[in-house]
Amino acid sequence: MSETILAVYDTLDMAHAAVRDLTSSGFDRSNIGVAARDYNAADWEHEDVTGAEGSGFGALVGGLTGIVMGLTAITIPGIGAIIAAGPLAAALGAATGGAIGAVAGAATGGLVASLVDLGVPDDEAETYAEHVRRGGALVSVTVPDESMISKATEVLRRYNPINVDRRATQWKEKGWTGFDTMAEPYTAVDLADERKHYPSSIETQEDTAVRRYPTTER
Repeated sequence: MSETILAVYDTLDMAHAAVRDLTSSGFDRSNIGVAARDYNAADWEHEDVTGAEGSGFGALVGGLTGIVMGLTAITIPGIGAIIAAGPLAAALGAATGGAIGAVAGAATGGLVASLVDLGVPDDEAETYAEHVRRGGALVSVTVPDESMISKATEVLRRYNPINVDRRATQWKEKGWTGFDTMAEPYTAVDLADERKHYPSSIETQEDTAVRRYPTTER
């Protein structure tokens, strides 16, 4: 049985590095998915940020275009404009042959439903979606057999994936009760304030930073 392996990164450049490593390690690029906020969208106010969320975003997207398949832009309820590719784009119902900038209408099922469709439990899918809403970058790799699982996990751990449960606990301490499809999209100002409270410690060595999910049979 195939499995979907997921990891979340605080920045798109770390996700980009992980994706590049996956492809160079022999994983089929059609099995690699990406979902992240579109930092160049009007709802992001990207002029207020620097680094990967600002001027470097276009270069990162250009790099991903040559690595993953079907990179497209789409609007997600409760998150706003995102870029998505591979199985994550397909699960969202995005036009996988579409071009960046050609933002489709809102994906009716949303990211939570799409992750559940890939085999992720509902509560965890909500947490992943909230990470993307708050500026995180989600990377998935669909592994066809057991022999590739350890290799995929090892690659994803090299780039400082975050512990999703620990981060969700921090949000709950500040009043977060779950993913809300009616929430306003995060802005650059929101993200800058959010990251002031992130821990500086690296969570890469924790087993729970990268997770496996049996792919739902159709």
